[in-house]
Amino acid sequence: MNQSAVTTIATSNVIMMEIMIYAVASILIVALIDFYAVKKIGDKRRPAYQALKVHKSVTFLIIGAFTAVIGILCVFKDLSVSRYTLTYFGLPYFIASFYYMVKVFRRVRSEARRRRL
Repeated sequence: MNQSAVTTIATSNVIMMEIMIYAVASILIVALIDFYAVKKIGDKRRPAYQALKVHKSVTFLIIGAFTAVIGILCVFKDLSVSRYTLTYFGLPYFIASFYYMVKVFRRVRSEARRRRL
């Protein structure tokens, strides 16, 4: 059997399940990174941590917006894609988590340098 002739199609149910797994995993990763930031910075009321609120909001906005758009497409349009295309649906979640991780580690590093001086 020829491999190029056989393509598996992911239906809306499969897409939504995978998107929800990506969303929950991304939210857990952001929560763990946030816990790390609180532990390293010291307190949620410090200005260094307060500056991270905007970045955390942007991260959750990206995660929520992408999940909502794909969810609406799945419910109303009966979206179906190949399994190969489905793997790229995780990219926005990775980018959002990576964005927040970079911002947190930069903030923690600058706080550590400020405290040493």
